[in-house]
Amino acid sequence: MKSINVERIKLARESRGYSQSALAKNLNSISQSMLSKIEKGFADCSAETLSEFSNVLNYPESFFLKKHQAYQIKEFYYRKNLSTTVTKNKILEAKINIISSHISELLDSVEIDVDLPYTNINKLELTPERFAEQVRGYFKIPKGPIKNLINCLEKRGVIIHFVDFDETYKFSGINFHTKEGVPVILINSNHSNSRKIFTIAHELGHLLMHENFIVSDNMKSIEEEANSFASNFLMPRGDIKPDLYNLTESKLGSLKRYWKVSMQALLYRAKYLGCLSAPQYRRWITKINYHGWRKKEPFEFLIEEPELLSKVLLLHFEDLQYEKNEIFEMLAISESEFKEIYSLDKIAKYTGERVRKIKVSI
Repeated sequence: MKSINVERIKLARESRGYSQSALAKNLNSISQSMLSKIEKGFADCSAETLSEFSNVLNYPESFFLKKHQAYQIKEFYYRKNLSTTVTKNKILEAKINIISSHISELLDSVEIDVDLPYTNINKLELTPERFAEQVRGYFKIPKGPIKNLINCLEKRGVIIHFVDFDETYKFSGINFHTKEGVPVILINSNHSNSRKIFTIAHELGHLLMHENFIVSDNMKSIEEEANSFASNFLMPRGDIKPDLYNLTESKLGSLKRYWKVSMQALLYRAKYLGCLSAPQYRRWITKINYHGWRKKEPFEFLIEEPELLSKVLLLHFEDLQYEKNEIFEMLAISESEFKEIYSLDKIAKYTGERVRKIKVSI
C-alpha cells in the first residue's frame, strides 16, 4: 500500500469538525489511542483503517496519500477572530489548507505570471497610505474609484476565490502564497459586495507589506496598516476628500456606488480626513445601527466575478484534456464537493479562446 500522509488524516478530520475522540467512536478498527499514534506517525495505518477514514470522513482514499503539507494560519488572523470557537477555527483552517492543496495541484501544469510590488515599508520608511498611492501607480490605475478591482489583481497573477463560509466562522478573507509563489486571496462569498471589495484590498495590503518581510509583533498594528492601505488604495485622499463634505443619506448612497466601497468605509474615511466631526460621525453610526445597516447596507452594487482560477481549471479540461473524473481524482475530492467549492457552470461559460488571453501558460 502507498505511504499515507498522516497530516492529511488530521486535516480531513478537522475539516469535518471531528475531534479525535469523536472520530474514534465512528471507527470500528481502531481506538482513540491508536488514532492518536497514527496521526503522530507512531503507528501504521492499515488498509482497513484507511478505508474507514475514507468512508467516515467522506474523502477518497487518494486524499490521504497527497504530499501537500498543511500550514498554520497566520497568528494575526486568529487575533481578529477571538470570538470564534476553537472547533470553528480548526474547520476553517483545514478547509483553507485543502483549497490551497487543490490550487497547488492545478498549478503543477500551469504557470501564472505574478507581477506585484512587494515592499518592506518599514525599511523604506513608507506609510501604508503613501505605499497605497505607489501601488496604484504601479498598477496604472487612473485617478478616482477602482471600477474593476478583481480583474485588476487577477491580471497581476493574484488568484481570488469566493468561498462559502457562514457567519458563525467570523471569516472575511485571508491570503497566502502557494508553494509556487502564486498569491491567493480567499473571500467569504456570503458577505456583501462592498465588504468583499474592502476585504480584497485589505488582504492585498497584507500580501504586499507583510507576507515576505519581518513585521512588528503588534498584531493590532499590522491590521491597522492593512486597513490604512485599503482605505487609501480604494479612496485616495486627494481624489475623494472633496466628495465627503455635507453628507446626506442619498449622497452617501451615490458615493457608495461610485467609489465601490461601503457606507461605513466612506464615513470612516470622512472622519479620518476631517470632513466629519466626531459628533457627526457618532450620529451616523447611531443611524446605521438603528437601521441594521451594519450587517446589511442599502445601495449595494454589482462586482465582477473572479475568473482566474476558473480559467486554470478550464485549461485542464480543454488544453490538457482532463476528464471530470480525472480532475476529481487529482484533487482527491468528490464531484458534489467540487461543485460546492468550484462551480462547473461558471467554468463552462469561458471559451478556450478567452482562456488563452490571460497570462497563463502551460
